[in-house]
Amino acid sequence: MISITTRHAAFHITLATALLVFILWLSPLSASAGELIEVPVVLRAELNLPDLSGQPRSLDEFAGKVLLINFWASWCRPCIEEVPGIQRLIEAMAGAPFAVVGVNVGEGERRVQAAVKRLRMEFPVLLDNDSAAFKSWGATVLPTAYVLDGNGRVRYIGRGPVEWDRVDVIDRLVQLAGE
Repeated sequence: MISITTRHAAFHITLATALLVFILWLSPLSASAGELIEVPVVLRAELNLPDLSGQPRSLDEFAGKVLLINFWASWCRPCIEEVPGIQRLIEAMAGAPFAVVGVNVGEGERRVQAAVKRLRMEFPVLLDNDSAAFKSWGATVLPTAYVLDGNGRVRYIGRGPVEWDRVDVIDRLVQLAGE
């Protein structure tokens, strides 16, 4: 039997997730692809997926860090083209409380491992084999990225390829890491 407290917590988690999807869906659709758009209402996000070694990973392990979550696929040319910029961003943010997590959408483990090796991705990659996380986050295009603050709240969204190593983007993330 589920206690009232558990039901109450489950209701709030469901409500918060639905609100997050709704707000992300409402965020400015007129912005050009690849722009980093500030999310007007700050909500805490959840993500629990296995990594390439099969280990379950969650956002909790990145607590206190600004986190870039990048949804991608190996067949997506803009996704692949954005990887070197992400690598340069990681270098630019060295020493700051910052991390990157890639979330592969809808592909098998062997294909993802080959792409990670070929692209020399130096950040954790999680597997969203059934695209459930992609959909639950309200993403509709690849690549889609979310920037979370140190408390795990979504602060920015990028639909389409973002030039992650642009000075203005790095400045935003440095500022967020300093909050």
